[in-house]
Formats: sequence, C-alpha cells, structure tokens
Amino acid sequence: MTKVLLVGDLHLKSKVILPIVEETIEQYEVEQVVMLGDYLDDWNCSQDSQLYWEELTFLVRWKNKIERSGVKVVTLLGNHDAPYLTGELRNYSLNKAFDIDSKKLSIDDVISDKLMELGVQIAYQLDDFLVSHAGYHQGQPLEKWHLRKLTLSDLDLRNVKELENRISTYRGGYSLNPSPLWTDFYELIEFCNPKYPKQIVGHTPQKHIVLKTNSQIPYQLIDIDTFSLSTKATYPYYEFKGNGDLLFYHDGELSIINTRWRNKETLEKVHFQRGR
Repeated sequence: MTKVLLVGDLHLKSKVILPIVEETIEQYEVEQVVMLGDYLDDWNCSQDSQLYWEELTFLVRWKNKIERSGVKVVTLLGNHDAPYLTGELRNYSLNKAFDIDSKKLSIDDVISDKLMELGVQIAYQLDDFLVSHAGYHQGQPLEKWHLRKLTLSDLDLRNVKELENRISTYRGGYSLNPSPLWTDFYELIEFCNPKYPKQIVGHTPQKHIVLKTNSQIPYQLIDIDTFSLSTKATYPYYEFKGNGDLLFYHDGELSIINTRWRNKETLEKVHFQRGR
C-alpha cells in the first residue's frame, strides 16, 4: 500500500516548509505527496514580486526533484492560486509586475505558467477520502475534470472562474453553495456532502490536526492547514497559528506527524526572506 504524505497550505513559505516535508519523506519512506493548494499570497506580501518568483521557482524545482527520486507529487489548486489563472486578481493578490531580465512581465501570465508547470488540479481521490483545498459542500458534485490536471484552455479557465467566484458566506461571499476552493471548514462540518463522507481539506487555519470526529457527525472531515502565521508588531513580526502537523496515510490508516516547524528559527527565516 502506498505511503502518502499530505501537506497543508504553504502561502509563500515553500523555502521554509518544504525542507521539513523532504525530511519527513525520507524518514517515513513516503511514496506520494499531496499538497492542498494556496501556494501563493500571505500577509503584507502583495508588493513583493521577487518573493513570489523565488517561492514559485523553488516549489516547481522541488517538485521536479522529488519526482525524479521516485515520489509522486499531486498539487491541488487553492482559492489564493485560482485568480492567477483567471486573471481576475483580488485585493490580496500580488499587484506588482515581475521584472525578469529587465523585462516587465504580467503577473497572471508568469504565475499561470508556473501553476501549469506544477500540474494543479481541483481534487484527488485517496481511496475512500476525497482530498481538495476546501471541501465538497452538500450541493457540490465531484466532476471528472476536477480529478485531472488543469490546462489554460478557455473551457478550463471558465470552469475555474466559476469555482473561484463561489465564495462561502462564512468567508464574506454570497454563495450558499460554495465551491471546493472556498468552503470554510466549519461550514463543511455543518453542510457536508453525504456522497463524500470522508474528506481531507486545508483552507481554514487550525492549531493542529484532529483525526477524531464528534460521534454525532456521520462524517470524517480532517483539516490539515497547520502552517499559518499571523503578524505582530515586534520582532520577528510573525507568530504561529498552527503547529506544522503533517498527515500520513498508509494501509488505510491515518496518523499525524509532528514536525520542527514551531520554533523561533522558523519565524526568523520567514522574516529574513520577506524583510528585504
């Protein structure tokens, strides 16, 4: 049975998080990695196009290196990634053009090309578990195109745009049927799709991963978004919201892997990279 490692939202912290993931791959002899999206955007980063370039380049190279070693990597699309495919950037998206080799390049063109290199898709079926960035709300069916790599075709971009615009009311939107890019975890618990009673998601920051489900809820819903930070006024200007747990799947069983994420060195690395 394949040993699978599932990794929550990165948010421009690939250089800090992925070395930890790589150590875990080696330690647990992982054969497949599933990354749950939101590779882009974070607090106070919307003017730092160099950071976006460095992070995306690192992420693509890391995926290629890991796959050359024989480990399959599945990369899902998050709500913070989708606007760079559709071209409809949001107020938290990068809003400073790339300057590469003294050439000004458009934001969405550069990032969409990198997302295509990553091979992003909407969802992944891991045995009985449906894995997506935010989860399948009770009104959202799993469609065939969700399980394949996206392209830049007009049809794919229209489909992604439709999902990206269905923002949960829990997240300040107007959709009572939010998409698998936007469903809030607590909304998923309240309105889970009975067709997909086992789901693994990111999107909603958690202090740690919880595997046990309330006995009154007939589902197993697991949120693994544990790498989130928040800002603060004093050095190193960031603090932890999550403990950096990773999720491990083997022989039909799920387990939690603790990491060395939560330490002062992590916060200093993030500050150094962003404090240029």
